[in-house]
Amino acid sequence: MQTISSPSSSRGSPSRRGRSPRTPAQSSAPRSSDALPTEFSNKQPATFTSCLSIPVEGAVPIDPQEEILSPSQSGAQRSVSSSTKRAPRKSKTHALAALQNHVTSHDNDDITQQESTDNFSGDGTPISVSPTLDLSTVKTSSPRTQPMRSKPRPFELEDCPVFYPTSDEFKDPMTYIRSISEKAKNYGICKIIPPVGWKMPCVTDSETFRFKTRLQRLNSIEASSRAKVNFLEQLYRFHKQQGNPRVSVPTINHKPLDLWLLRKEVQKLGGYEAVTKNKKWGDLGALLGYRGIPGLSTQIKNSYTRVILPYEHFCDCVRNSPTLSTSPTAARDPQLKTHMNIQTATHPLTSPRERGSPPSSPLTSTSSPLSEPPDEGDYKERSGPRPESTAVKRGARVEMTPTRKSLDVHSRLSPVSASPQPDDEYKRTLELSCEICQKKNQDEKMLLCDGCDCGFHIFCLDPPLATIPKGQWFCHICLFGTGGDFGFDEGEEHSLSSFQARDLEFRRRWWTSHPPPSPSAADLDDPTVNYVGSTLISEYDVENEFWRLVQSPNETVEIEYGADVHSTTHGSAMPTLETHPLEPASKDPWNLNNMPILPDSLLRYIKSDISGMTVPWTYVGMVFSTFCWHNEDHYTYSINFMHWGETKTWYGIPGEDAEKFEAAIKSEAPDLFEAQSDLLFQLVTLMNPKRLADAGVRVYACNQRAGEFVITFPKAYHAGFNHGFNFNEAVNFALPDWLPFGRDCVQRYREHKKLPVFSHDELLVTITQQSQSIKTALWLESSLKEMTERELAARQLARDRGVGERLEEEDRPEDQYQCTICKAFCYLSQIICHCKSEIVCVDHMDQLCDHSPEELTLRKRFSDADLRETLGKVVERAAVPGKWRTKFNKVLVESDLPSLRSLRALLAEGERITHHLPELTALRKCVNRGNEWLEAANAFISRKQGRKLTRRSRGRPSLHEANNAAFDDRDAGDRPDRGLNDLYALLMEVQNLGFETSEIGSLRTLAEQAEDIQCKASALLNSANSVASRDAFIADCERLLLGASSINVHLDEILEVEKLVSREQLIRELEGKAEDASATLEDIRGLLTRARGCSVPPENQSVRTLESRQRAGDDWEERARLLLDQPHKTIEELDEFFETDSTIPIDVTIYDRLMSARNKAKDFEKQAKTWISPDGQGPKPKISEVTRFVTRAEKDFSIPAIRDLKQTAEFALDLENRCESILQHRYQHREDTDVFVMMRKWRSYAREHLTMFSLPVFEKLDDQLTRHQEWLEDLPWYCPQHECAHGRDILNDVEESTRQEDDKPPVDEYFTCICTTPVRPPPPGTHSDAVQCDHCFARFHGVCAANGGSCPFCDHHHWNGAIHKERSWHFCFLPTILLKAPPITKNYSEAWKQLEIIVRRIDRLCEVIGQFLTYASQPGNKRAEYIPQVRHYMRKLYKIQFAVSPSREVSYGLDLAGLHRILAGQPPAVRVKKRRRPKFTFGQDVDKDWLDGTRCICRGRTPYLINYPTVECEACKRRYHSGCVFFPIEANVTGSNRFMCPLCCLRRSRPYIYSEVRVKHVDNQDPDTYVNTSVMLDTFSKDVIYTKMLPPYTQTLFVELIRFLPGQPDLNNGNAPASRSVPAHTMLHSAEPGPSTHHRHSHIHSAPIPLPTPPTPVYELARQPSANGHHVPPPPPWQSYPQSPHNKKRKYADDTPQDNPEPRSPKQRRLPQTPVLPPASVAARSMQQTLSPSLAMIVSPVDTEPSPRRPPSIPPPYARPPSSPSLNTMNGESSSVKSVKLLVGNHK
Repeated sequence: MQTISSPSSSRGSPSRRGRSPRTPAQSSAPRSSDALPTEFSNKQPATFTSCLSIPVEGAVPIDPQEEILSPSQSGAQRSVSSSTKRAPRKSKTHALAALQNHVTSHDNDDITQQESTDNFSGDGTPISVSPTLDLSTVKTSSPRTQPMRSKPRPFELEDCPVFYPTSDEFKDPMTYIRSISEKAKNYGICKIIPPVGWKMPCVTDSETFRFKTRLQRLNSIEASSRAKVNFLEQLYRFHKQQGNPRVSVPTINHKPLDLWLLRKEVQKLGGYEAVTKNKKWGDLGALLGYRGIPGLSTQIKNSYTRVILPYEHFCDCVRNSPTLSTSPTAARDPQLKTHMNIQTATHPLTSPRERGSPPSSPLTSTSSPLSEPPDEGDYKERSGPRPESTAVKRGARVEMTPTRKSLDVHSRLSPVSASPQPDDEYKRTLELSCEICQKKNQDEKMLLCDGCDCGFHIFCLDPPLATIPKGQWFCHICLFGTGGDFGFDEGEEHSLSSFQARDLEFRRRWWTSHPPPSPSAADLDDPTVNYVGSTLISEYDVENEFWRLVQSPNETVEIEYGADVHSTTHGSAMPTLETHPLEPASKDPWNLNNMPILPDSLLRYIKSDISGMTVPWTYVGMVFSTFCWHNEDHYTYSINFMHWGETKTWYGIPGEDAEKFEAAIKSEAPDLFEAQSDLLFQLVTLMNPKRLADAGVRVYACNQRAGEFVITFPKAYHAGFNHGFNFNEAVNFALPDWLPFGRDCVQRYREHKKLPVFSHDELLVTITQQSQSIKTALWLESSLKEMTERELAARQLARDRGVGERLEEEDRPEDQYQCTICKAFCYLSQIICHCKSEIVCVDHMDQLCDHSPEELTLRKRFSDADLRETLGKVVERAAVPGKWRTKFNKVLVESDLPSLRSLRALLAEGERITHHLPELTALRKCVNRGNEWLEAANAFISRKQGRKLTRRSRGRPSLHEANNAAFDDRDAGDRPDRGLNDLYALLMEVQNLGFETSEIGSLRTLAEQAEDIQCKASALLNSANSVASRDAFIADCERLLLGASSINVHLDEILEVEKLVSREQLIRELEGKAEDASATLEDIRGLLTRARGCSVPPENQSVRTLESRQRAGDDWEERARLLLDQPHKTIEELDEFFETDSTIPIDVTIYDRLMSARNKAKDFEKQAKTWISPDGQGPKPKISEVTRFVTRAEKDFSIPAIRDLKQTAEFALDLENRCESILQHRYQHREDTDVFVMMRKWRSYAREHLTMFSLPVFEKLDDQLTRHQEWLEDLPWYCPQHECAHGRDILNDVEESTRQEDDKPPVDEYFTCICTTPVRPPPPGTHSDAVQCDHCFARFHGVCAANGGSCPFCDHHHWNGAIHKERSWHFCFLPTILLKAPPITKNYSEAWKQLEIIVRRIDRLCEVIGQFLTYASQPGNKRAEYIPQVRHYMRKLYKIQFAVSPSREVSYGLDLAGLHRILAGQPPAVRVKKRRRPKFTFGQDVDKDWLDGTRCICRGRTPYLINYPTVECEACKRRYHSGCVFFPIEANVTGSNRFMCPLCCLRRSRPYIYSEVRVKHVDNQDPDTYVNTSVMLDTFSKDVIYTKMLPPYTQTLFVELIRFLPGQPDLNNGNAPASRSVPAHTMLHSAEPGPSTHHRHSHIHSAPIPLPTPPTPVYELARQPSANGHHVPPPPPWQSYPQSPHNKKRKYADDTPQDNPEPRSPKQRRLPQTPVLPPASVAARSMQQTLSPSLAMIVSPVDTEPSPRRPPSIPPPYARPPSSPSLNTMNGESSSVKSVKLLVGNHK
């Protein structure tokens, strides 16, 4: 913020010369240098305070380049843009300062001004802001209750009404606003506070939302202030060009005279002549504030005569001159719009000089040289190079360069381009003519106006001039138009956060330097009080300060206002269905996006969106920003909602006072409105509410806070200002009562030639097309009638003048309906001509072109008939309610008692009318009441003909029935329930209802008949005891009853007569039915009830007989009901009621229920017996079906057969559940017997006792049991004699021979025997039975040597089957048998568990031996030092006994024996040079210790591992992070595990037990290539050996190899040293069928006979009859051993010894479960991925040849070889030991 004092220079501000006020030139002198007027003393210097002086981050000056249109757009928008872009305007002190300069100085160009200071300067540092707005820093809600006011509002204004709708009232905005409008429209505005709980979210993205602002100088907005500035400036210009440049403001008593106020008051009093004549100059002194001054009137008169009167004479002269009579406003562009929308404003292309400023025109401030004497620099800038001599400039016409201003004048008069090239400008200057005589001669006498550059002959002026005047000269148009171009400058572009920061800082600085005179009481709960900095400010303080600044002549405050921000480009702050479809608020009717298109809003019929009217605009305000007096476009309603922020104060004027307001503001500043008749359309003028109230205008106010609505009503003027940073959104809408206002506004626009927003006539037509309701027709009729009559009159006027006609039934673009002259929309008809594209209305047809009316055309949108037809339909619809109302009134007037039928017809007709009729409610109430009466009357009048006597209802009667109903033979619906008194009451009621109907006479007749019957009945009752003939008396009674049955009136006398007749009839009936055996119990009870009702004496014989029969029937009924109520009934109990004594009366219903239950029980018993003892013909029932059947039967009955069936079904269901748990591997065996023995018992029991049921699960188990037995018999060690597999001894030998830790030969030199016991020398003095082999010199125990009689190491007969062994089978068949096992075998068989262990262990042994043979078979590796290893493997195979190899064509025993013979015959190897292993240098070896002393795998690259638990290597003593090397932390804490680091394991070729370790070489970056350190160490390699590896699938460590020191192999015989493990290729061999049955256990000498399939048992013979004759199976064998509810799965064994009972989880099983071999190679490969390599080779279906071996130069690690070649191929020589196939057979 800055405060500027006027500098001493008299030069004008750059903005006055065509530049933007925000150009860089402003930084040094942001304001022009003007002197202060003497009206204000030196104690009050002129100050200028601007919010732009507060630098804020994110606030961007508006770049004029952004406003330049493209060439394609410039032509279309040039005329509008040139008028909408306003020139900057200084404060009103400028004009006053010019006059003051002449008081204080005689030099017009050197004026010294007083300097004023104000402490508003800052340090210049921009305020930093957040990119997003923090909504917690703004007010988003306000208290619902308004605070009580402690003092009156400023100017003592009355507040507008505030409404608090309920939630129900708030649902429909249009209905609610219509309900309050009758009261609220008298105030012009009102405030609506939403109900509690309603919330409208603000969805504006504060980070991306940016907007442009307008600059508002407060003391330039007020009407009288601006009028004063304009007058003084015009006055100064006039005197200056009249040769009196030093005109001064007169002073009276050292006080400057207010010339503007003086002129205003003189004009009020009638002018100069009237004041002089009436001697009012002294009175004017009092009005101007002068008192007690001698000669006051003379001084005032002289001042007026000297300064003001010459100017007035000039004005009168111009007005009265025939040559200069053009009104100053005639040259003004009617499209001037100062209240333009700068958010989307565009401007035409301009020259580089003018891009920072608007184009010059007679109406811009550049035409006002007040306090701005021109200099040559300005001329050069404004018009290009200028001549040095002013006289030459005025006279030498041909040497002048044209200015931009003259071009602008012509641009307003013709559509020629507003920016011609310089050559065109020069040419047009040569052709410039005098504006008065229109001649182009005498250029030396042509005078150019400094405002508009128009030419005038000096002798054409009135009065004429003798010579070209010196200095500036202005024509009368420019002189009178001074100040007519006032508007708001552009501010800066902001974000919400930057604008908030500027507002907060401005308010803090302002209120710190301008505290309120009377501080408010501190009440933090009061929403009207705020702390700004440390200053407490109330809303009234802000309001007083705002109006003080508006009216202050010496304080100029400049603020910004972000008004009219388009929601179409910037987005609405309320959610819409397009942006937030899931937000409920997007459908809220109070959402301003929905408000204009609600059903009752007329703006919904506008065919296009109108920004700011049907599409909301948003407004961002700061403190003191204002919106000036205006009413809405087309006088519509408006609604404004504050989303958040500080208070906004509103002032409203009722629409009824709009004319008063306009008259008041015009009288306040008549000069402004004389120059600009449409000033109020520009929204740039304020007037103090107090002065408006003094002028008789009603002004009301309200303070709008966050979350509140403000509504303005049609034609209501309103204005207001903001108390601080806030965010509002507004939109227009229109209710039907707006239509007359809208038409008036269109006419007003036409008078002022203002462009309407939409076509009012088109809106009316659209409403008629889219809404055909009566409601619409009622409010549309008058407006449509006015439109039709006006249009038809206009057309008739055109026809009278001979204009042709043309009908076009298609809509045109909107611009083709606009009159070129008055700017009104001519939607219904337009005058057009073939010579141009413009159109005019009928009233301006003469101004369209020069053609005659006969050559013009009247283009019609609708024909006359269409208009009349549309109007007729609307009038007809609107008349419907009136016609009905006429009929209604006619019916009421014609008769005092209208017919009910007529009222009904009126009601029906009114309800068909789709419009609210107020009379309809009362009519409906009357008709409904008449219908009720008529219904009651018809209850008496209408009777059912042919009443018949009915039988009494069966069952026990109630007391009421016994006393009354029994005597009435009519149905309950036929008996009258209303008596004679009710009838008379109904007749009395109809007299008060006020209608006539025929039923009234019928009721009166009925009353007379009822009275007659009542009298006759009374007479009969009185003579009942004295009659002579009983039969004649009864006949009379019956005749009377017959007559009484014809009326619907209850008579007590008739009831007594009925009793007499009924008693006589009943006695006769009892005598006939007392002994009737067919009578039911209900009939008996009915007769006795009637007897008691008719007072028949109990001694009557018939009554006694009936009572006896009733007692017997009641006893039967009681027993039957007890049986039916029993939960379980037996067949025997039901049979008791099957035969009952016929004389006992029974209840037929109960009897039927008993028989139905008996039949149902019999059916249940029959079905149960059928299932228990089936005949074998039908299908077997499912257990679930039987269970449901039993459940149904046991629900009501207790039947022995059902119980037997239930027990049998429970046994079967239990068996199914057990079988299912077995099959699903959930069964936990708890018995001592074998689980398969138990399952066989289940099978036997089911086959014997449960064959009547369908048991699918048992059948599956039965099938698997059969397959298990077949599998068991396929085992080589199966014993048919004992029917079991003896595999325990075999498993023990295999486990002992295949221990992994025993793969190395013993180091004891005495281990030479084939057994596992060393052959040690005998103790001294004893003899040894050991023998020695002559070939290999191996020593054997005597016992061991006796078995076979030869050396097992050298004699191949021990291995080729020549010597009989008990286990004479081949290992290759065992994996196939293992895979063929059924699921229950794998889950529960101990034999399968043993076989699994044997296969796995033998498979691993095959792998180890095969690797060894592959390596040792190479020529360079046959060394005698491997003899202990060969013997060690042969001992294992010898103990196992059966042949071991992956294929039956190969025998590892034979291969080892052949290798042993070769090795035993070789000399020992001689070592020439010592070997040296290679040495590795890894990345960790060259690293330095990390911060925590570790040198870990992570290499110190993970900071968060500091202080992580560490572990120390026992070899290298280096410390590693436990997590980095996967060392368990628990072991580290307890110290229970020793640790060797991965690097030491690599150097020692040991496996790292916690993870896989891979080595990457620094020189090889292939991601899948790693260093094979193990092979390098084993082969003492001199080169780096690489290997390809798949991506890791488990825990893996990666180590980087930095350097490598080659190893030194053993150079003896050029052979590489033997390695501990070499890889081999795996080959696939076909799997042969398993061993035959004579390869079985040793004591089985023949194939076992298969067990025959058990025959189907004769179940009927096996069953034992139960006690009740039904067959019930015995308890099943499993009943004494209940199944555990928590079945535990059996886990297969791996390497666990037999005595370890702990099972393993099935998840660890690695063998496939399917016993079926793959049929093709693809399936074989799939299985090989599951099996180990050796097993895969064994079970492969394809018999392939062994693959070639690896080259011997690099010994591969141990792998599983497919086969081992015969030894005679290894060395190329024959050998006596050969590999032979294992013969299948028994060897004795």
